[in-house]
Amino acid sequence: MRSLFLLPLAALGVAVAAPVPAGPTVEVVADAKGFTPHRKYLAHPGTVVGVVASDVAAAQGREGRSGPPDAMGFSVDGSSYNWMYTPSMAANALITNLRVKVGRKGDALVVYPKLDMARPKTVAAWDITAAYFLAEIEVNDGKGCPADEAFVATKMKRLDGTKAFPLKLDELVKAAKGRFATDADKAIDAATWEKARQDALGDRKATGPKETRDVMYATWLPDAKRVRLAFLRTVTDGDYKRGGGANFDPPALPLPGGGVRPPPPPREFGGARWGTQFGVTFATAYEFNTAGTLVAVKTTKPTATKTELPPPPMNPRGPFPLPPPPLPPKKGK
Repeated sequence: MRSLFLLPLAALGVAVAAPVPAGPTVEVVADAKGFTPHRKYLAHPGTVVGVVASDVAAAQGREGRSGPPDAMGFSVDGSSYNWMYTPSMAANALITNLRVKVGRKGDALVVYPKLDMARPKTVAAWDITAAYFLAEIEVNDGKGCPADEAFVATKMKRLDGTKAFPLKLDELVKAAKGRFATDADKAIDAATWEKARQDALGDRKATGPKETRDVMYATWLPDAKRVRLAFLRTVTDGDYKRGGGANFDPPALPLPGGGVRPPPPPREFGGARWGTQFGVTFATAYEFNTAGTLVAVKTTKPTATKTELPPPPMNPRGPFPLPPPPLPPKKGK
């Protein structure tokens, strides 16, 4: 009888349920710090694997950076997006005779006579048409680069959608954007928004406009062999005032020989907006393995913010009109 209990259940004709696949791990953190990098640059070897992303203007703007609206960025291991230059054969190349630091220490220089920016039109030279993709990139003709803002992508090979990397990044980005939109709408619900308004304004009503800004950041995590897509939503409103700010009328200035010069008219600040602004931020990062399966989620609780926006500078008048108008004639002359 003892040996009977050592037999597998299936051998005894007992149905055994298939194991339930484990879902993604979920971690809730206090705030959105670390969801997007800030001027974090890495030195790259002669060949590097990472994410190439379109629509990077919002992420770059958070770091005080800007570039052409269709320029692509490159990220690996949580680094800030690198701008990438690409070789150009055009007679009117966008960039000419650019001196580029090469080597991981940047101890050598190479002059590239004609370059463009990496963008959909230029990466098409490598038969790449995706807006987001995982790529193997040759950096500065295989010489690598120091921890800097940009490098020259002299060769590029798309990796996602292959046997080694079955995931398709374009499709993952589309699905993740939709999921985040749903998650963010649930997180920043009416009750959360109303509490943020009351904490900032008390009994005052928001004047509008209510504004929503979304930022997406993508990177490749080489040690974990995962793609990380991080999203940050900021919704703001406030009790705003608009106009010329805190003006006052300066006195008229005396002129040599008598008379006075009237003050110049006030400057127009019609687009200026100041007052108490409040908002709610929410962030989520999704991590996918090479098969495109969601394996980890990191998210924040909605966080309320309050900011006092200062008015335009006082006495924004001038300049005085030149040349000054002639003095009025003296009486009796």
